[in-house]
Amino acid sequence: MKIKKITIVGLGLIGGSLAKALRRTNPDFYIVAVDVNEADLEKAMAQGVIDHKTCELDHIAIGSDLIFLCTPIDTIKDLLKALSSRVKSGTIITDTASVKGKIMDLAKDLLPDHVHFIGGHPMSGTEQSGYDASIAHLFENAYYMLTPQEKVSKEELDTLTQLVASTGALPLIISAKDHDEKVGAVSHLPHAAAAALVNTVQRLDGEDHLASRLAAGGFKDITRIASSNPKMWSQISLANKDQLLGLVKSLIKDLSSFCHVLSQDDQLGLEDFFSRAKAYRDDVPAMKSLYLLPFYELYVDVEDKPGMISLVTTILGHSDINIKNIRVINSREDEPGCLVLSLDDKRSVEKAQSLLRGVGLKANVR
Repeated sequence: MKIKKITIVGLGLIGGSLAKALRRTNPDFYIVAVDVNEADLEKAMAQGVIDHKTCELDHIAIGSDLIFLCTPIDTIKDLLKALSSRVKSGTIITDTASVKGKIMDLAKDLLPDHVHFIGGHPMSGTEQSGYDASIAHLFENAYYMLTPQEKVSKEELDTLTQLVASTGALPLIISAKDHDEKVGAVSHLPHAAAAALVNTVQRLDGEDHLASRLAAGGFKDITRIASSNPKMWSQISLANKDQLLGLVKSLIKDLSSFCHVLSQDDQLGLEDFFSRAKAYRDDVPAMKSLYLLPFYELYVDVEDKPGMISLVTTILGHSDINIKNIRVINSREDEPGCLVLSLDDKRSVEKAQSLLRGVGLKANVR
């Protein structure tokens, strides 16, 4: 790659994780960080994550080969304006916002022809924010959407694609329109739905807070994302307003259908409602599409006692089975506590299932 100097504007969760990932995988890069939080800049310098810190776009930052804009959506316009007349010819600018259409339009209107803009969106993160929450492996096995301008050359796109891949992410090149439609459905709508569900329960809770005390297991699993940054998600919702309004109306239509069959005591209608959802949800991990690579999940029922996770991972590790992701489901409402293992392919799942069953563990594909 021709990239030697990189500037990251916004050293929060995403920007900080990018800096740490690039420092780990590309140690020769000169990394500049721009942020209003002096304490975070000092911390990143002390950790050796960045080489230069600044609270504004100084000449060192502007002279970079590649500039990442990792700030809230409502700041991107001003940043593009500030950069438009100051960056050198051939500079690649990218962002990390979760809405692409609006950002791509701004870049087209504000940036000169000699600057190359490629929209970006890493499909990774946590409910926490800030530099202290950043981790070098945040992007590993996460899809990283890239939406290049039409004028961007294959060489320039390949440069950013390779850089993204070096962090462990899985780069996917799609149009801004497709991005906003699909990500709106699988990310933006769920955040709105989770918040609505939590707000509903909160209104119904009494002075004894019994509902909140009972809200463990399944409720916490499906509403986890309601703990995300409210300001950030209000900005994302407005930026993807047209797509999100249609999606919310579609969700309301489904809930209205549920209300209708429930009010009619229509058990078959209710079963159909839940069955259609189950069939699609159960097929999601193995579905192949333009947007997602296939992955496979294995559910392993385990007792709540020390050493169980270590036992499972050791057995699979000794047989060279790569675990792409692992999560714990604590809910006891519909199933016992279990580990959910994401594996590379069907063969790995079958081998892992056989090995784990061989030591007496229940391991099933669901």
